[in-house]
Amino acid sequence: MKPHKKRLVLPYLLVTPALLLLAAFMLYPMLSNLAISLFQYKLTSTKRPFVGLANYATIIQESRIWAAMGRTVLWTAVNLALIVLLGLILAMLLNTRFPGSGFLKAFMLVPWILPSVITGYIWQLMLAEDAGIVTYAMKALKLVEPDFSWFASGGTSMAAAIMANSWRAFPFVALLVYARLSNQSRDQVEAAVIDGAGRWQVFRYVTLPHIRPVLSNCTLLIFIWTFNAYDIMRVMTNGGPAEKTTTMSIIVYKEAFNYYSISNAATISVLMFSIMLSIILVVRLIRNAFFAGGED
Repeated sequence: MKPHKKRLVLPYLLVTPALLLLAAFMLYPMLSNLAISLFQYKLTSTKRPFVGLANYATIIQESRIWAAMGRTVLWTAVNLALIVLLGLILAMLLNTRFPGSGFLKAFMLVPWILPSVITGYIWQLMLAEDAGIVTYAMKALKLVEPDFSWFASGGTSMAAAIMANSWRAFPFVALLVYARLSNQSRDQVEAAVIDGAGRWQVFRYVTLPHIRPVLSNCTLLIFIWTFNAYDIMRVMTNGGPAEKTTTMSIIVYKEAFNYYSISNAATISVLMFSIMLSIILVVRLIRNAFFAGGED
C-alpha cells in the first residue's frame, strides 16, 4: 500500500476496536430491545408471537404511563435546575480566593465519586423518621410536626429523592465550569470593570459567554443521566408511596422483574429513548438558531 493510502486508512483502523466495542455493548442491545418490543414476550409463557406495534398502542393508552411520564418530567426539570444552579454557584465561589477554598476544592467531588446506591442509602438514613439526623433537627427546631415523615407522602418523597440526586451531581458541573473559569482572561473582566460594568453585567456579558459551551454540554449530560436515573429513586422510595414517585425507569424495572413482561419493559424503554432523543434534538435546533456561528 502506498504511504498516502496508509495515512488515510490508519485512523479508521485505530478506531475500529472502539467501534466494535460500542457496537457490541450499545448498538446490539438497542436493536435487540427494539426487536423484543415487537413481540409478546412474557417470562410466564413460552409463546412469543409477533404483534408488531400493538405493544406501543397498548402502552400509550395506559394512564399510569402518562402519570409516570409527568413525574419523570418533573423529576428531570427540578433536578436539572438545581444541579446546574448549584454547580454554577459553587464554580463561581471556587474561582475566588477565600479561607478554606483549597479544602473545598479537594473534597468537592466526594458526592460525585460515591455510587448512586450509597448516596440513596445515606440520604434515606439522614431523612429517616426516627433516627434521621436531618428529620431530628427539623423536629427539634419545630420546623415540622412531631410525626413528620419524608416518605409518608408523594410530594415529600419526591423532594427527598431530588435532594439526594442534586447533592450527588452538582459537584460535576461545578468542576467543569470552574476549569473553564480558570482559563478566562482577566483582561476582559478588568476592561469591563473599567468601562463601568457592574458584577451582574460582567457575569452576563463576559463570564457567561465564556462558560456557555461547557455549561451547555454539562446540562445535556445531566439531562440524560437524570431522565434515565433509577438507582437513587429505587433505593429511597421504590416508586412509593402509592406509586406517587414512580418514574419511567421504575416502571421499566417493575414490568420486567415484577410482572415478567419483558416486551412491555422493552416498549417503554424505546419510548423513553425516543422522547429523550426528541427533546435533545429540539433543544439543539433552538440553541443553534440562537447561537448560529457562535462557539457552541
